Amino acid sequence: MRLLTMFRLAFPLLSAVALLQAQDGAVPCEGFSLHYRSEGAGTPIIFLSGGPGFDVDYFIPAARLFPAGYRHIFLEQRGTGRSRPATLAPEMMTVAKMVADLEALRIHLKLDRLLLAGHSWGGMLAMAYAAAHPNHVDRLILIGSGGHTMKFIEWFLKNIEARLHAEDREARDYWTAAVKRGVSLDKAMSESIAAIVPAYFFDRGKGLAFAASMADGAFHSDSYIPLFTQDAVRNYDLRASLATFSRPTLILHGHQDPIGDKTAEDIHALIRSSTLRYINECGHFPWLEQPGQMRAIVSEFLGAK
Repeated sequence: MRLLTMFRLAFPLLSAVALLQAQDGAVPCEGFSLHYRSEGAGTPIIFLSGGPGFDVDYFIPAARLFPAGYRHIFLEQRGTGRSRPATLAPEMMTVAKMVADLEALRIHLKLDRLLLAGHSWGGMLAMAYAAAHPNHVDRLILIGSGGHTMKFIEWFLKNIEARLHAEDREARDYWTAAVKRGVSLDKAMSESIAAIVPAYFFDRGKGLAFAASMADGAFHSDSYIPLFTQDAVRNYDLRASLATFSRPTLILHGHQDPIGDKTAEDIHALIRSSTLRYINECGHFPWLEQPGQMRAIVSEFLGAK
């Protein structure tokens, strides 16, 4: 009897563990699989990481600040993580294809509408999906998002440059030239980014710590270059489509984010159903610099008690 009682007590826990493990999955996509990882149960939130070209891992801690009652789905965007074909041709990396991936994920998950939380480039991808499929959007959460056109790059790069210390520039220049010394492009670009990451933060110490934590192999140049510096430059302009978008949208932006307050204000002016919330003493990664404020703002937007 005691053994039977123990089994009954353990069975729900075993079932819950099995369910949690079974939440990972993949969607067939152009000869490869689009992978995702997930945790928890409840209303799904799709988390979209930045770069483009960065694996989703760095964004996972941000989900811990979201209220309970949500299933966190971390999409490994095409060209990152396990979502990489044997050969990644440049023509496979376009904004339109990334949007199509999200639509395929929605259908795979059997959802009528998607709740999207995007950071940086991930916010841009969330907006691009909203522009293409407005009737399949529940809500958007844009965290340190790039703009609805590529114009924000002008002041973003200038803000970064103005914040760099001499040692940051020296390290960046060293790694920028490293390809000529036989270093792989992924390694050279990853280290170049790590060198300037402190400029993304209000607190330089936290920026240096984040840069030191960046894992080898977490950035993919063959995703970033064709998508962001080629296709997006030519084709990314959401002004006409988002002018009529009416789903609730949270724009969460650090006042010291080098992407700039103007970027957030421009998005807010375009999306009439949006709410803009600033966090002071905060750069591009609010879950690392001001987690308490981020938690409160997101919880308020999602209606958590």
